Amino acid sequence: MPKKIKNDPEADEVMTKIRKRLNKTLAGFSPDFPAGLDSWDMESSRPPAELFPVPELVLFTFRNILGWRWSGAGEKVRWTVYGSVLGEPVGFELRKFGFTILRAKDHKVPYDRIVGQVGAAMRQIEELLAPFAAEQARLGNVLIVNRFGEFESRYRYFRGKARKAFAKADKPAQLPKLPKARKEKESEAGLPVGMIAAVLNQLHAAQTEGYFLTTAMIEAFFSAMEHRLILLRAFSGQPLESGGLEVFLEKSWDEKLKAVFPLDNNHQAGVTLGKLRRIKERLRNPFSHGGVENDGGSLFFHLPGIGVVPANFSDFADSPRFSFIPIKVDNFEECCSVFDAVHDMLSTGPLVFPHRFVDAGVDPSFDAKTLSEYAGAMAKGAEAVAQWIELWGHNWTTHANMDY
Repeated sequence: MPKKIKNDPEADEVMTKIRKRLNKTLAGFSPDFPAGLDSWDMESSRPPAELFPVPELVLFTFRNILGWRWSGAGEKVRWTVYGSVLGEPVGFELRKFGFTILRAKDHKVPYDRIVGQVGAAMRQIEELLAPFAAEQARLGNVLIVNRFGEFESRYRYFRGKARKAFAKADKPAQLPKLPKARKEKESEAGLPVGMIAAVLNQLHAAQTEGYFLTTAMIEAFFSAMEHRLILLRAFSGQPLESGGLEVFLEKSWDEKLKAVFPLDNNHQAGVTLGKLRRIKERLRNPFSHGGVENDGGSLFFHLPGIGVVPANFSDFADSPRFSFIPIKVDNFEECCSVFDAVHDMLSTGPLVFPHRFVDAGVDPSFDAKTLSEYAGAMAKGAEAVAQWIELWGHNWTTHANMDY
């Protein structure tokens, strides 16, 4: 919410209208709270988290707009606001284990009434703040949660599973055991048809498992990479123009990559990016977009007197559908090699310090002041970066655990 400008009649009029609307929604609510009453002596209850998913808006409503008394932070408590409903003391509190409503032990006001009225007020506040939130996003005054560890773990999980599946496909199949008499009888005739089918089924099952897991690995890698590029854009420390963050987020993944890692005079990086694009076009897109291939490989036309022919003709040999198993171990190894090269591009050389912020789990802010902090720490070297990350981690842990 923009700061109130002193002696601004227009701002005063807006706030008066907001308070009038809230007071109507919160009929019966008052900032009065008994002097000397300890909130720890009140009955506490936690409403379902989905009813108040952003409890900070409760603090903003009652403290910043309606002027209720508040306190914080405390042991395992971030903040508390104090008031009353129909003369009964009430409080709203954000504790370590969730948003909490405080009431007198001998309360008579229905709990559902309190929850319903406060919930209605929150919807009004969200409507009020929506334009401001959009403006803050446009200016880049926002934070993005760093989920790189989650994305990377998902990619590594599927990669490890796919490798095991393809390794299983390479092992000699375990033949079914036959009774000794039958084994001697059939030794001269070779393997029975049933045995051969069992061997082929084992091989096909392992290859199919590897194929399914590789498609999941590829999708997970591209998601992790795009998320990483957004984080690296912040930790590069380069300032953003007004609206620059929104423009960056709308870019395709390869445009983001080139913005974070300029390819000028870097032949090897250009080669790696070309291989990555090929994986995207040949393997990722067809399995992520309903089987549609950009070069027409998913389209077949009828050639009179002959039958159906792929619309991309001989290029169909490069389609994953050219083989009975669309993705085999050689495709898997190719992907792993390219993905490892991309990881090296984005975590070494000019990006070694930005990636330390990423890997440490720092949640990046995109405002000019914080971007300047990232740049300043990196300019001083590895030790300064490590110290910055350590301080951030300490503050984050303190806030998350509410160990004030």
